[in-house]
Amino acid sequence: MSAGIRKNGIGCLEVYQASLEQRLQQGEWDLVCRDEELCKEMETRLSECSPQNFHSQLGLDLLSVIEASLQASHHTSGQNRLRSLIKAFEVLELAALNLYLCPWRKEYKVVKMFSGMFTHCVKPALTAQQAKELFALLGYQPAGSNEEELTLSAKPVHSHTLLQLACGFFTARIECQLLLTAVASLGGSMECVLQLIHERKRGCTFQIALDSTKRKLECAPCDTPLALDATLDLYTDDNLAEHSHMASPPSLPYIPPSDAPLPHKMSHSNTSQSNKERNEKKAQTVSISSLTCQIIATPQKTDSSLKPCENERQFTVMCNAQLNASKEGQHMGAALSKVIRSFLHSST
Repeated sequence: MSAGIRKNGIGCLEVYQASLEQRLQQGEWDLVCRDEELCKEMETRLSECSPQNFHSQLGLDLLSVIEASLQASHHTSGQNRLRSLIKAFEVLELAALNLYLCPWRKEYKVVKMFSGMFTHCVKPALTAQQAKELFALLGYQPAGSNEEELTLSAKPVHSHTLLQLACGFFTARIECQLLLTAVASLGGSMECVLQLIHERKRGCTFQIALDSTKRKLECAPCDTPLALDATLDLYTDDNLAEHSHMASPPSLPYIPPSDAPLPHKMSHSNTSQSNKERNEKKAQTVSISSLTCQIIATPQKTDSSLKPCENERQFTVMCNAQLNASKEGQHMGAALSKVIRSFLHSST
């Protein structure tokens, strides 16, 4: 059949009609096209041509229907939604073929939206608005006050249009199957499906659309780690300030409060200089206070029984011990000894 289509220039609609008549002659009860040879031929033609031109010849913008259905889905998996769409297009194909073959049958005049087939095959894939619009192409309209039923209008749709719509729903199934196979290699996310459909709507062949989708998904910003925007400021309302407080860490060294302990990570030179200054102040304070205490305490501890020379030697030894403990005492030793001798001389 594939060679015959190419040689004779037979269109898709004619091939679809021929396949339908052959199945009817064989007594097959399933009107939905499952001809493997025709399905493969349709896959080849869809993958090698612009889908917009192909589907528009059948009176449907099926890629937009598929895209809108995916965007309305609450699921993150595009594969499950595509499988549901395949079932929904099967139901629409069957409804079109029923009206094409037997428009007089009364059971085909009302579509119950609460029926098992509608609930399990149509609702999971199409929104309520989409379902009404697609069934309206077949001639079904809401049944007045009953929102759960679609009634066939008094003016029937032409039989050729019904066959054309049936073929269009068939090609929609094949398109979904192609998308399902391709998206499985991309991870199956909804983002992959929508990007692939976007490339297809641009008129790309399927392989070109698939390659373009892979490149764009690899370069997507979501694949790079998130970082703080250096232009944003936590403390002002100017998000585009040239000198933002959040742009970089402060460049000046940290200076603690005067009464706070120095941090452990100060430089060695600063630490040594600070320690030296503190030691000098401490030495001065200790030396002066110690000598003062000794000068005051000495007369109280003097024994009157001791001779002046012995008292002098004791004070000299004690003062020299204090003076040796401090660098400052060495400079004051001569003056202090003179004061002590004068004091002892007056006491005797």
